[in-house]
Amino acid sequence: MDEQSVLKLVLVDLDGTLFDTVAVNAASYRSALQEQGYTVTDAYYAAHCNGGYYQDFLRPLMGGNPTPEAVEQVHNRKKALYAACLGAARKNTGLFAILQALRGQCPLGLVTTGSRRNATEILTHFGCLDWFDLVITQEDVVRNKPDPEGYCKAMAHFGVPAANTLIFEDSGPGLAAARASGAQVMGVSQF
Repeated sequence: MDEQSVLKLVLVDLDGTLFDTVAVNAASYRSALQEQGYTVTDAYYAAHCNGGYYQDFLRPLMGGNPTPEAVEQVHNRKKALYAACLGAARKNTGLFAILQALRGQCPLGLVTTGSRRNATEILTHFGCLDWFDLVITQEDVVRNKPDPEGYCKAMAHFGVPAANTLIFEDSGPGLAAARASGAQVMGVSQF
């Protein structure tokens, strides 16, 4: 194996990749939206919102033209409700086994469009927060997925080129971001 193809960094997405969090996010968004008089079903959330950026998918759910403050209010309430819904999350046992084997071999990073608060809560809930040498969340980037900014920022942080980076992703926007970063990409499907 030549130096150019040696794996030196592994990056993973959180929602849908490391964990199945559709039920967690759907329940916390459903409750936050209901408090404001809006509704979302689990099926609609799974089909149209999961893996997306909240600023994009909340607007249609809130009548199409809510104020930025109203969107932030729902999102902040969702973040507050998230921890109470973590019992519905499932970990990707196969990916966990891969990451366990790679720990200590190369740095591990997590890149998510989710909030730092909710990422920290679920990683702590599953006892793997300390597995990651870097966690990049929506608060750390200007442009969220499908833009590759988060992945490029992680590679720059470790000084590792795309040729030596492997990214695990699941959603359309996430896969687009991973591919645009130039790294090697492993698509994660249902687990």
